[in-house]
Amino acid sequence: MSVKERVLLLLEENKGEPISGEDIAERLGCTRASVWKAVKVLQSEGYMVEAVNNKGYTLRTSPDVLSEAYIKDKVSSAGIDIEIEARKTVDSTNNILKQLGSDGYKKSKVLIAEEQTAGKGRRGRSFYSPKNTGIYISFLLHPDVAISEASMYTTIAATALAKAIEKVSGFPVDIKWVNDIYMRGKKVSGILTEASTSIEDGTLEFIVVGIGINLYEPRGGFPDDIKDIAGSVYTDNSEVENLRNNIASELIVQFINYYNAGLDGAEFLSDYEKRCFVIGKDVKLLTPDHDSISDEEIVVKVLGINEKCHLHVRFSDGHEEYLSGGEISVRL
Repeated sequence: MSVKERVLLLLEENKGEPISGEDIAERLGCTRASVWKAVKVLQSEGYMVEAVNNKGYTLRTSPDVLSEAYIKDKVSSAGIDIEIEARKTVDSTNNILKQLGSDGYKKSKVLIAEEQTAGKGRRGRSFYSPKNTGIYISFLLHPDVAISEASMYTTIAATALAKAIEKVSGFPVDIKWVNDIYMRGKKVSGILTEASTSIEDGTLEFIVVGIGINLYEPRGGFPDDIKDIAGSVYTDNSEVENLRNNIASELIVQFINYYNAGLDGAEFLSDYEKRCFVIGKDVKLLTPDHDSISDEEIVVKVLGINEKCHLHVRFSDGHEEYLSGGEISVRL
């Protein structure tokens, strides 16, 4: 960890209170000149650090920019041990971790970015990922489960994200089966889980769970093709201090706690179900099993969710099914 990162953590721990350069230097085992240089860099990055003679440095406000050190500190303080890397811009957090997994990397890892130039959505779609509006997080994992169970990590991610947003923002969050996060009737996040299997024996080698979150509306609004459905966690575009860092760290903690608990207990299921707003509603079915709706809509009643997070639905003729994947559209 660099001197700048260590100074930042110390200032964050004492936010609003002055701490002398001499004290910082002594606690970090560096020179006062190094502390001064670190403070100057932090100020240039948007951190409002006040320097007062005979008192020291006081962190008044922090910008909403990614800090790898801040996130690592929060996550480790919660007892979570996982490799974390933060970058300003990437093509796709999923692509980078998929390549890492294909190269034989056997540890769990989290990659976080402020911008994606080639964000990926479900079914080959792109995911709108501009800078200054969101945060994009992917997990590389090596779970010892059957391939058929890999999709459960999508619902775990949705539940973890919903809880993280609620804890950090204080706003209520809904989940539309399978993995879309909604606030105020708009989609604020999408989740894409990709798996790699062994050609030789068909076993699961690794999975990558990618999560894109719209924190703020982009200037000028969302593109025309998504403006009617896309929303953001915050709607007034006023920057929130350390929002990216707090959302990222809380998401990692919630997700890894669920992940470590395993799938058998399905500890996340009740948290998922109580936020799933389609239960009890009529929805339009768009699933792999019932794909082309053509001129006639297939409408089903959602009855609930089972222990595998499969959607329990009733068709108009009275027969019932459990859907393991696909998409639904809520009838308004």
